[in-house]
Amino acid sequence: MAKEQMTIRLYPETRKRMDSWLEESNSKNRNEFVEKALRFYMGFLGTDDITEYLSDVLVSTLRGIVADSANRTNCLLFKCAVEQGIMAHTIAAHFSDSMEDRRALRGYVIDEVKRTNGQLNFEDAQDIQRMLPDDTWQD
Repeated sequence: MAKEQMTIRLYPETRKRMDSWLEESNSKNRNEFVEKALRFYMGFLGTDDITEYLSDVLVSTLRGIVADSANRTNCLLFKCAVEQGIMAHTIAAHFSDSMEDRRALRGYVIDEVKRTNGQLNFEDAQDIQRMLPDDTWQD
């Protein structure tokens, strides 16, 4: 199909912005840029075609959001692992409990995590342990 010639009038600042986006849009010239822009905008206006024109943008955006979220989650998990390691080494250095004692402690801690919805820290646990009789978690 042959292209038809058409005259359009743009404000100078619009033309400058368009020229600055030519390379980014992979357009060879202004005509190609305007053609792409019009197709995109018409696809946006027509609800039947909107997914064809926006899906790449949405997928890319969602991937970025998920990647950022995963990075934040990984950082938090790393910090939790460090805290857990500190506690494990602190406890292991000060106690020499039997396997049965450790199983009982695991049950006690599982119940405590459920009760507090995981909102525990080492200092609070230490304060609680100082107030409890030595065999509290062994019941």
